[in-house]
Amino acid sequence: MPTPIGPASAFNQGDLLRLMQNDLHAANAAQLARDLPELQKPGAMATPNLDRLARAGQASGPSFTDLVGRLVNDVDAKGKEAASQVQSLVAGESDNLHQTMIAMQESGLAFTLLVEVRNKLVESYQELMRMPV
Repeated sequence: MPTPIGPASAFNQGDLLRLMQNDLHAANAAQLARDLPELQKPGAMATPNLDRLARAGQASGPSFTDLVGRLVNDVDAKGKEAASQVQSLVAGESDNLHQTMIAMQESGLAFTLLVEVRNKLVESYQELMRMPV
């Protein structure tokens, strides 16, 4: 019989939390019971699965260098496009002030993003260098 929903059957947060924890503990215990025979084999925990570790190091997508290079190229292209539109506007070849301003703002935001990404990378590198070995 389904549990009715309404004020009479409402759980307080503590009861709901306890029910969720009990379900999680039961699920963890069941998973451990399934994995236990495999873990009890000699050497199961002594040596890591080298094939799995080798595959973990291989990226399936573009490399970090490619991503950063693409980001720099995109920022450069936006800057050149904005400069071109400003030149056209100043020379009187175009009267589209709105698109020129939008291109300038996009270029500025893209450059700001690039600088922030660079700052975070440098900060992360410095943090790694401060770690004791």
